[in-house]
Amino acid sequence: MGTPVHASSSSGGPALLTEHGPMEPVREMEFTAHFARADGEFAAQAAAAAVTRVIDAPLSFVSPVLDAGCSASRCLLARSAADTCRIVLTADLSGITVAATDDVAVSLDAGDRAGAKNLPLLAVVDGLNVHHGPDGHMWVVWKGPWRRDGRTPAELAPS
Repeated sequence: MGTPVHASSSSGGPALLTEHGPMEPVREMEFTAHFARADGEFAAQAAAAAVTRVIDAPLSFVSPVLDAGCSASRCLLARSAADTCRIVLTADLSGITVAATDDVAVSLDAGDRAGAKNLPLLAVVDGLNVHHGPDGHMWVVWKGPWRRDGRTPAELAPS
């Protein structure tokens, strides 16, 4: 039996993200993996692993991002009764964000009217921001920085 996760990210292509940011000329990216609540924490961890596969970086960078995805999904599963949840990895020039949510219909790139961007902060749990939207959806969000060593993503791209 395969893993109970559906991911929008593709594998086998060139690197999409490095520990220094999204590969240019892209300014923002989003990767989503859905999982069924009934499949529990195993499925949530598989979803987090699926979205982190797009990062071409050392384990020292990817591991905390994966841990954040697992922690966010665990926090969400404790607070939501939704049948389907998702892990969303968003990358832009400011950093990398991992969110677990029971909002499976609207993507984060829908602007300020979607996602956790403008939702009030309900709680902070183990470094994760928990948001509760007016429509009842939960968002558990972790934000991390890119590594900075003076090089831009374009300079890191293979020639």
